[in-house]
Amino acid sequence: MTKVLVLVTGTGRSGTSTMAGSLHHLGLAVPGPLLGANKSNPKGFFESRWAVRFHKRIAAAAGLDDFDSRPNALELARNAVTPRLRGQLTAYVEKVTAEHDQVVVKDPRSVWAQRLWREVCDDVGVDIGYVSMLRHPAEVVGSRTTYYASANDAQARLRYQTTSVARWVNSSLITERETRGQRRAFVLYADLLADWRSVLRPLAAGLGLRLEGDIEPGSHHPVDDFIEPDLRRHQASWADIDVPVALRELAESVWDAVVRLSGDGQGGPDGTADFEQLSGRYTRLFGEAAAISRDAIAGARLEGRRAALAEVRDAGHDEDRRVSEASGRELLQAAGARALRRVRRS
Repeated sequence: MTKVLVLVTGTGRSGTSTMAGSLHHLGLAVPGPLLGANKSNPKGFFESRWAVRFHKRIAAAAGLDDFDSRPNALELARNAVTPRLRGQLTAYVEKVTAEHDQVVVKDPRSVWAQRLWREVCDDVGVDIGYVSMLRHPAEVVGSRTTYYASANDAQARLRYQTTSVARWVNSSLITERETRGQRRAFVLYADLLADWRSVLRPLAAGLGLRLEGDIEPGSHHPVDDFIEPDLRRHQASWADIDVPVALRELAESVWDAVVRLSGDGQGGPDGTADFEQLSGRYTRLFGEAAAISRDAIAGARLEGRRAALAEVRDAGHDEDRRVSEASGRELLQAAGARALRRVRRS
């Protein structure tokens, strides 16, 4: 029998955990050990710790945030994948598919490695399918703001929400491009919560999955107990999110485009051209924003070097040294010591 690996993608807070958990209750294996539940996700994340660590290693090697807004972030991630990393993924896929015929791996950070997973699956003779979860960016960012952003600093919230929307746009565009032409499904989070049967039956058929249990209407299935309406705790609109108008309009256009994929996953004959045009718009917008903020970026770098030099001085080095005279090694060591103190205080 052909083995199948399903990679659940989509930006964080878009329903990826609900999808992975539903597939788990329908008979697919989620390789453990798993990340535990917390206040932001009381039902559990259904994320393999191995996969999370693997994707974090790629992001760290590429100098990326886990979710990065830079248009060239994917290229940086690809360049960071060494033969050793590829070998680790190959061994992992071989192991989990030797134990199970149907496997689901969920991690929003997989945005940086969707093609890598496909290449490795091809190498070991495993079919791969992609499930991309869709949730309106205002809801995603509203949810992330509730759990991860400062509630008391308006400027910090502006920066956080703007960056989060940009990351949503970049991740959505990358996911569409990287899964184009593959076996894939785009699923609206609201649709999954409203009627999971009508979503997962065609999804399983399209990806070649066998679902366990009676999923006919009127029957009871463990997924009925797992999916509850209050899982969608945030239903924000753009009125609740403080982001620049140009970015908001672009994000709304990307949303409209990905929603069109929620049918057959292809978006019609003009789908590719639409996404290429949106990618070009985002690259231009990002470049304009970077140009406008050049002085702010330079100032932040200088302040960082000054703070690091203060650490060097505190460590007993020459108090008369200027910022430009400190070595890169000294500044990095100082910055690391400062970060460690912050972690210990938190």
